Order: sequence, then structure tokens, then C-alpha cells
Amino acid sequence: MIRTMLAAVAMMSLMACDQLRQDADGADTVGRNLELASGATISVTLDQTITSRSNAAGETVMTTVEADVRDEAGRVVIPAGATVELAIVEIAPAGNRRQADGTLTLRVAGVTIRGQQYPLDAGVTSVAHTLEGRGVTAGEVEKVAAGTVIGAVAGRVIGGNAKGTIIGGAVGAAAGATVAIETASRDVVVAAGTPMVITLNGPLTVPAP
Repeated sequence: MIRTMLAAVAMMSLMACDQLRQDADGADTVGRNLELASGATISVTLDQTITSRSNAAGETVMTTVEADVRDEAGRVVIPAGATVELAIVEIAPAGNRRQADGTLTLRVAGVTIRGQQYPLDAGVTSVAHTLEGRGVTAGEVEKVAAGTVIGAVAGRVIGGNAKGTIIGGAVGAAAGATVAIETASRDVVVAAGTPMVITLNGPLTVPAP
């Protein structure tokens, strides 16, 4: 009888210890931080259009995370729908036809997860953009005027009279149009909804939900 009671007590003690261990493990799992390693990628889409026609350095734009970003254990660190803030560091159009491209430099400012913002050591490693010509706008007047003056001067030299000056003026207008085409700015444009890839330069640690 005594042996049976002792065995029962021992069994109950083992069960209690096992439960305590499980509770401790569960509490540890809840409190454990989640981490993305350096080199992990985040796929996002741009919320609003960026263009060198109207945006300027110092402005910020928002992107939305497309799909859950998981750690090596498969746990979700950044859920789909989280937002990543980007700062425009440099932005400029292509100034003429000889310039192959404009300038756009974006800096990753941080990520907001479940309403809490975290700094993010990362860079934009992939983003598609286009160049859109401005045409002859007010901002291009000085370029066009330069071409017109050159043409008018050439006309006066060639014609040497009033008629020549008029012809020169016509030549100048044509030359100005050519200069406008050659020198008109082409804006860097990244349309809203454009997919981007952000790559971590350092680890990201966030508390488990």
C-alpha cells in the first residue's frame, strides 16, 4: 500500500514538473524576439507615384509589403500589409537626349509592423522606372530661347537685310525647336503600384506578437 502511494506521489510530481516545463517553454516562445538575417529580402509595392517633375529630395513615400516575410524557422517577422517608408535622397530628370538616364536615390527609413515603427538597415535593390519627356514647357523656355537667338543671328549674317532677318527669325524658330527636342528634360517616373525589392544590410529584430 505504501509503495503504491509513493509511486502515485512520484508520478504526480513528474507530471507537475513536466507541466511547469511546458509552461516555461510556452512563456519563452511568446516572449522571444523574431529576427530577419542580413541579406533577407522584402517585396513591396509603391503607394504613390514618384516623379522628378514634382517630387524633391527630402520627401518621403510609402510602400506596402506584398507577402509575409518569414525567418529561417518559418515564423512571420513582417506581415503582409506592413508599410516601409522610403526617403528621397536625390531626384533629377535626364537633362538632354545625350544623358542616358536621370537620377533617383531612395533611402529606407523604417518599417511599421502592427502600428510600431522599427528602424531598418536596408537598401532598395530593385525598382523599375521610366523616362517621360516634358515637351516644350515653361521650364524649357531658356533652352528654346538659346536656339532661337543662334538662328536669328545666323539669318542676319546670311541675309544682310530686313528680309534676311525675317528669314533668320524663321530659321531661328526651327533651330529653337530642334534645340528643345534635343535638350528637353525627361523625367524619372516610378508609377504607383510598381514592385520593389528591399534587401537587409543588417538584421531586423522585432518582438513576437
